Amino acid sequence: MTKETVRASELDSDFKFEVAKTYEGKTVLWCVQCGMCTSNCPYSDVLDVKPHQVIKMVLLGMREQAISCKSIWLCSTCFMCAERCPQGVELGRVMFALKNIAAREKGVPEGFRLVGQQVFQTGRAMEITAFREKERERLELPKTQTDSEDIKKLLKKLKFDKLLKDKGDQQW
Repeated sequence: MTKETVRASELDSDFKFEVAKTYEGKTVLWCVQCGMCTSNCPYSDVLDVKPHQVIKMVLLGMREQAISCKSIWLCSTCFMCAERCPQGVELGRVMFALKNIAAREKGVPEGFRLVGQQVFQTGRAMEITAFREKERERLELPKTQTDSEDIKKLLKKLKFDKLLKDKGDQQW
């Protein structure tokens, strides 16, 4: 967690309730800070803020720190944390809630934005190359479909394209 001093005047006492009101964050208030989520997280060694610390930031009202940490974006949503949580906190889902708030307020980090733009344009996270098509043919799989208009319509309806705008804030 952050080593810098946090002033009470900088805390957002309603933040935990904002997160808890979302479908994804509805279990955040159940956390008792046992650390079970962190001890079972396969990525906890590389996260800038440990999973239980992200929840603590939310509960304390450390809005800026919670939505600015890399951990919310690097969570693999393996749900090992939720499997082991004695209180039933669905931390992977809470991370989604925090990502949604961060995306609206600060933007999406560049790497995620580029993948999102690829999905918006092609309907896929990865380009289907001629090599892949030949492999599919060799394995007697059907050709990949290239019509992404339905996906584009859905993503526009969800305002996904607006989230992909570069706000310049999430630069790590």
